[in-house]
Amino acid sequence: MKRLGTTTAAVALAALAVVGFQAPASAAPNFQVPFKCGVKVTAATFSGHSPANAVDFQRDGITGMAVLASSGGTVTRSENEGDTSYGRWIEIDHGNGWRTRYAHLSKQSVSVGDEVSLGKKIGEAGSSGGVTGPHLHYEQILDGADREVVLNGKAVPYFDHTSFTSKNNC
Repeated sequence: MKRLGTTTAAVALAALAVVGFQAPASAAPNFQVPFKCGVKVTAATFSGHSPANAVDFQRDGITGMAVLASSGGTVTRSENEGDTSYGRWIEIDHGNGWRTRYAHLSKQSVSVGDEVSLGKKIGEAGSSGGVTGPHLHYEQILDGADREVVLNGKAVPYFDHTSFTSKNNC
């Protein structure tokens, strides 16, 4: 097999870019349900949700429940918007363009720059911000765009209420 020189390789890559070739997206981390191992929650999705692919985790007694990192990474945001929008929320960068957001928390347990591992407690579920009841709002984001959520290797069905049992750090 003939090797291409540096200049030839650069020209070939530039040609691919001109015809619209895009490298494949980075594989997503194996995101887990953001609650303790064995906890059963309902993943609610609905038309008109903002952003469209976000999931609201619901269950009786969710207020004050520990919220765990769904994958390891670095905390990039830890905000408190008071009674509007996300209220208390956290964003984690998982690398390769992947981020997760956890909103409407009653308490945050991490700060910007903290390194978190899968299953580390990052906060507690609640009803902060512009909500009508307690739940955990959760998003998976790739390169700035929200994506359909996949948990424990299983896609969350959209416009439905689906039961999930956490396998986070089991």
